[in-house]
Amino acid sequence: MGSLISELLGQPDEQMDHILGIDDRRKGECEQHGNFIDVHHSGKGRVSEGWKGCPECAEEALQARMREEERQRQMEMMRQRASRYVAQADIPKRFSDKGFADYKPVNGKSASILRKIQDYADLLASGDHGGRSLILLGNVGNGKTHLSCALLRDVILRTCKPGAYWTFAELVREVKGSWRKSADYSEQDVYDKFAKPELVVIDEVGMQNFTEFEQTVAYEAINARYLLEKPTVVVTNLPAGDLSKCLGERVVDRLRENGGKALDFDWSSYRNGGGQ
Repeated sequence: MGSLISELLGQPDEQMDHILGIDDRRKGECEQHGNFIDVHHSGKGRVSEGWKGCPECAEEALQARMREEERQRQMEMMRQRASRYVAQADIPKRFSDKGFADYKPVNGKSASILRKIQDYADLLASGDHGGRSLILLGNVGNGKTHLSCALLRDVILRTCKPGAYWTFAELVREVKGSWRKSADYSEQDVYDKFAKPELVVIDEVGMQNFTEFEQTVAYEAINARYLLEKPTVVVTNLPAGDLSKCLGERVVDRLRENGGKALDFDWSSYRNGGGQ
């Protein structure tokens, strides 16, 4: 460099410049950070050839890239965690990869119910649901299990929070299993397990005799989630008028509280040519 430039910019450390691949300097002015010393790299070191501009802008850009890379890393970790939660939710294999897009409405009412369930998924994903539950009831073969599993999968993926699919028969068996002398868990452990996920779908409700014992199991399980303000989706082939007789009035009251709705799949079964 010429002597004038050396006087203006200061005498550089030639050995360090050589190591860094710097072969020139000049004055620079940044609109944001003011005056600075621009450096030119020869391209023979680790840095590409050319003038590098404002070092503060370069540092800010580096920090922004690092923040974005960390954000992407965190998002990928959340995606992986959500995928694990889906795998652990015990969704039946037949419905494990079924989404809302796979459900083909066969009439205006089924299309309306699909939209309502999607709206419910949005509500749960927002976190501002207050534990509002949902009942899917009506005819066999109209896609209730499909849509409930699609809902469960969608909410897990969007919230990255655990969910679970149960049948009522499984719940009853687990409670009865706790009575065995060899059991390593208690009846309360079953209700705690049922209450733990952020969202639970309980399917095949109403296929039992609904003895007083079964009504007690239904109440204890649903009430455990109710007290924690966690939503529960109940899937049943029973007509609305019979649900209270089987589950008990207290259970239905818990499910309908805070705006909980019942959606009636009352058209002909697609399995018999009347639906998807």
